[in-house]
Amino acid sequence: MTKIEIVEAGLEDLPLLVEWRMQVLREVFSMERDADLSLLEKQNEAYYKKHLADGSHIACFARDQDSHEIIGCGGICYQKELPSPDNPSGTNGYLMNIYTLPKVRTHGIGRKIIEYLIEDARKKGTEKIYLESSKVAKKLYNQIGFTDLEDYMKL
Repeated sequence: MTKIEIVEAGLEDLPLLVEWRMQVLREVFSMERDADLSLLEKQNEAYYKKHLADGSHIACFARDQDSHEIIGCGGICYQKELPSPDNPSGTNGYLMNIYTLPKVRTHGIGRKIIEYLIEDARKKGTEKIYLESSKVAKKLYNQIGFTDLEDYMKL
């Protein structure tokens, strides 16, 4: 297996972050390679500028230690909700943009990205982490300890 390192991305990585985000969106939403995502690119760039700067979003890349090629990415958005018995601090994280290149899937890289982001959340006192999952990734998330929410709805 390839030796990888997980590195936190910063504002200096903005073009690369946006590029990877567009790659993720194209795959997740089954978009054509030539689909015009220019508006989404601008919106994501603005998002990263604001939320990386204020610490409410942490992004990372998985990098092959030998070739230095980026082979995956991920992020977590931090937000506050009303404190509750299962989340007394009210801090929660939304895990997102977990992605690895198709050529390296099933090599544990996604797991390392997720574990890196969960560790960051724990250091920040985050007691609740949410995510949306593809059917393919559910097994991995379940192995890590995530469970389905029966009463979750979306409008």
